[in-house]
Amino acid sequence: MTILYLYVTIFTLFYILLASVSIKPAKKIRDKYTSKDANICVVIYATGKTDTLENLIKQLKNQNYSKQHYTIYAILDKCENISDVTLQTDLEVNVININNLEPIGKSQAYSILAEKLSEAQNLDAYVFLDANNYVDSDFLMNVNYYLGKYNVFIPMVNYIGEYKELKFWDCVKATYSRYVSRFIMATRTRLGLTNLIDTDNFVIKKYLLNQIGCFDFKDKTDELIYTLKLAKEKTAVAFVNDLKVYKDISRYDTRIPSLTKRINIFRTNILKCPNFMTQEYVCSLIQPNWLTCILIYTLLLLHSYKFPFLVGYSTILITFIILALAFCLSLFNAGIYAKEYLYLFAYPVYSAAHIIYNFPPIRGTRSLFVSLTRKHNIEKMITDIIVTDGRNDFPCKLELISDDGLARVKFINKGKTYTTKNNHLRMVDAIRELSAKLNDYGLALKICQCCKYFQPVVDGSTNMVKGCCKCQFQGRTPGDIIPTLVWNTCPRFEEQNVVNLF
Repeated sequence: MTILYLYVTIFTLFYILLASVSIKPAKKIRDKYTSKDANICVVIYATGKTDTLENLIKQLKNQNYSKQHYTIYAILDKCENISDVTLQTDLEVNVININNLEPIGKSQAYSILAEKLSEAQNLDAYVFLDANNYVDSDFLMNVNYYLGKYNVFIPMVNYIGEYKELKFWDCVKATYSRYVSRFIMATRTRLGLTNLIDTDNFVIKKYLLNQIGCFDFKDKTDELIYTLKLAKEKTAVAFVNDLKVYKDISRYDTRIPSLTKRINIFRTNILKCPNFMTQEYVCSLIQPNWLTCILIYTLLLLHSYKFPFLVGYSTILITFIILALAFCLSLFNAGIYAKEYLYLFAYPVYSAAHIIYNFPPIRGTRSLFVSLTRKHNIEKMITDIIVTDGRNDFPCKLELISDDGLARVKFINKGKTYTTKNNHLRMVDAIRELSAKLNDYGLALKICQCCKYFQPVVDGSTNMVKGCCKCQFQGRTPGDIIPTLVWNTCPRFEEQNVVNLF
């Protein structure tokens, strides 16, 4: 009980500090004039179906900022409905077209560009934006101003549209995210503390990016780790409420990392904190939510009422009342609309339901029930393949498995087998997972999917296993089409590059 009391008391004192600091509103800066215009590289990342890219580029080209001080890079990572030919004719936009079989991902795309520009002498900062955003005409002018105050910062994301377009629980999460941004993140910035980086929208100075190293943003856990790296360099991620980007509310995505992953990062890093900023950030990962606070205070009140305790019943009650008053004050300071109170007060219910739904015994029971009650439609096919270590080739077998439309593969070599751990919607993704596993051991699959001459054919099927060979071997008739499948092998195999840059 003593540990619970200390835990919730520290959080209460910290929350009261946040509420007290937020009483005085931040000074509105009307004139953002600076004596120096920074040289900025704006990087737009687009993948899949992106219908807002051209509009975002148009908004960036019409900024109230000197055109000689910023450049625009558009990274097209396997975009489906964007014509790179149209963008290539625009001299104001530098296009990097990635034509891999599958998207390489945001982190690798950013790393490629950062490495390409690492030696640029006339570049001060990067602005990374998701292609689904919209910006104001003074966006870069505001970025330039805040570059004089912060080394890394993230803008406020405003969603365009009505909450009625979302489901009820999505409205709850959206309201909670807005409350966290406008109150907790904004106040932490005023105290000089760090916030979780948003890899869809952030600004970072070039020297710091070179110092930290490449990106690794596969999921929200990697954002936690990258923020930790910055904190170890005594660099806080600031939240700038006055710097805004806009996004359609239909594209809302919660940015709340899971509790399990936060606890794991806390457990592995709490004894490795080199400075106060890192210590505070790591400890903030396990701060309780409102449901946990209510439960802990209820437990403490019942215990202190019946049994002797470190402090009296009245002290705990008064502390809880002060925390509740601080919460009411935070609602006023955060600017939450009255109609959003219902959504915000429903968040503890959502949090409890989410924890119960994903509690390991319940999750395991649910998965077992589903696997026992549904009928499996399993299809298998074994094919001969070749694996190489760069010097020698080894004959192996590949078993392609389709389980109710979900794909996985089994690698067979001299009686030993390895099956991919994840189920994929497409067979090409399952083979890609196996290929990545083999790469860890210095091996590579010599199959069409991994060959640079392979061109996938989109035929409307789920697996997308068909393709054609583009190798211009001697004697090939110009214009003919040689059909093939992703698991085929031929003597003309050449391993494909990670990415094609044009």
